[in-house]
Amino acid sequence: MAQKRAYRIVHEDYLIEWLGSSFPPGTWRTNVRLGDKLIAKDNQALTWEERQALLPFGASADAVIVHKGEVAIVEAMVRQEPGAAEDLLKYKALLPYTSGYEWTRDKPIKLLILTPLELGWYESFYNSLGIEVVHYAPLWVQEYIHTYPRRWWRGALQTL
Repeated sequence: MAQKRAYRIVHEDYLIEWLGSSFPPGTWRTNVRLGDKLIAKDNQALTWEERQALLPFGASADAVIVHKGEVAIVEAMVRQEPGAAEDLLKYKALLPYTSGYEWTRDKPIKLLILTPLELGWYESFYNSLGIEVVHYAPLWVQEYIHTYPRRWWRGALQTL
C-alpha cells in the first residue's frame, strides 16, 4: 500500500515572502475577512457575539495591498485551484463592505493571482476577466512542487 503523503502548508509563507519582497511594510495585510458590514447590516436581530460567530463563514482574501494609491487583492495559488477567479471577483465585490476599506467603493481594484505554475490557457482566461497573473517561483517552492506527482507540476490545461 502506498504511503500517504503528509500535507504541508506552504501557501502563507509563499505569499508573505512575495509581499515582503515586493511592497513596503504596512502596505499589505493577509487573511483579510471581507464583507463584515454586510453581515452586520443583514443580521440586526443577532447579538454581537452571534455576528462574530458568523465571520469564519464569510470570505477571506489571501492579501489586500494598498500602495501608491492603488488597491489590489491577491489570491495565492501554489497548487491549481479552479475557483481562484471566482473567489477574486467575489472579493472585489465585498471589499467596499469591509471595515476600513469602505473608501474603495469608487476606486479601481486590481485582482492578482500569485502562482509558481505555468497556467497556459487559464492565464489568458484570467486576463480576459481582468485578473493579472503574477509568476513567482522561488527555489524552495519549485522543490516543494516537485514532491508532487508529475501531473501536478503545472497548472491544469497548461499545454493548450
